[in-house]
Amino acid sequence: MNTETRVRKVLDEWSTEARVPPGLADRALGRRTGRRHAKAVLVVAVAVLVVATGVMVGIRRDLAPGRPVDTSLHIDTTDAPPKRLVAAGRVALSAYRTLRVSGKKVVSTWYLYNPRSGGYQKLPWAWLAVAPGMRQAAVLDGPLPSARVGIIDMDRQTIRWIGLKAAAGGLAWSPDGRRLLVTTYATDPDANYRKGTGARTGFIVVDPRSGQAHFHSLLFDPGNGNGRQDLGWSRDGSLIWAPTMNFDPPTKLFYDLNGVRRPAPAHEADSLEEAEISPNGRLIAVHGGASPGLSIVDTNGRTVSRPPVMQLVAWTDDTHVIAVTCDLARCGGPRTLSYRYVLMSIDGKTSVPLTGYKTLATVGSWDPVFTHR
Repeated sequence: MNTETRVRKVLDEWSTEARVPPGLADRALGRRTGRRHAKAVLVVAVAVLVVATGVMVGIRRDLAPGRPVDTSLHIDTTDAPPKRLVAAGRVALSAYRTLRVSGKKVVSTWYLYNPRSGGYQKLPWAWLAVAPGMRQAAVLDGPLPSARVGIIDMDRQTIRWIGLKAAAGGLAWSPDGRRLLVTTYATDPDANYRKGTGARTGFIVVDPRSGQAHFHSLLFDPGNGNGRQDLGWSRDGSLIWAPTMNFDPPTKLFYDLNGVRRPAPAHEADSLEEAEISPNGRLIAVHGGASPGLSIVDTNGRTVSRPPVMQLVAWTDDTHVIAVTCDLARCGGPRTLSYRYVLMSIDGKTSVPLTGYKTLATVGSWDPVFTHR
């Protein structure tokens, strides 16, 4: 279920209340995109999520044994969108998009991290995804759907194009960064929101090195009210998943690389929270279900903690997460709500601000992309 759907649900709840109800952290945005994905409250037509950039601290991680990885913390509590790298532990803000609404369509403008400048560079492409390791990115030119995918070398600042046999609207890199999953559409996925009229036609698995690309049919879910129904990868990269409209399990449906339905890997269809499962596989960020509200539970469903936040976005290691918090002085309602990203311990007792506050009423909303570095 994508961000827009979850925002609608929260704003529907707020529409009958003069003030944000008690327990906002447990109710807001039930994300999840997608991751996927409670996201900082964000209105499609007005506002989207926040993130930022700047100094240092360190958090250990072991994503690629034998290869040293920078795990310093970079924050920017002033700029939103960020001007410099934002990072914490195993993840970094690799890109972001600003959003505006034109008619019934959401229009994205993308900004990609530039390792040469340390900041973010505006790109002319219609869609973007960054590979783990943050050395290459994939882009689609507009208007969507696109007949080709571009592979960007982020270090050399070069791009090469691979032609596609079916038009593309979404992108997702495999966990090892060696394959690219392209979701194909018959029409622009951001211009169609009516239930039962989705445009997804299937997917293409692309080998960026050889340029080989194989299409498989996987039609849109008519019960999903979102025009955009992008596919993603399982944690080990052996399966792909399609989003459902469920706030409770199963939140995803899994398929093999030929498009044949498969059982969900353990706990991977349990959560709608973007953070999902911890790196060691022992903890899960959940919203609703057996543990009502926003919680961190173990694999047996036992509640480990209830962090006082609106959304759990990404695990930086096994004991810390990037989360979205509300400015307690400005949590009065959807028009005044201010929120930002923080690095927080899973018990919620310690946190470090990562960004400045963003207000829903502020023009120029932006949506962050976090990637393993």
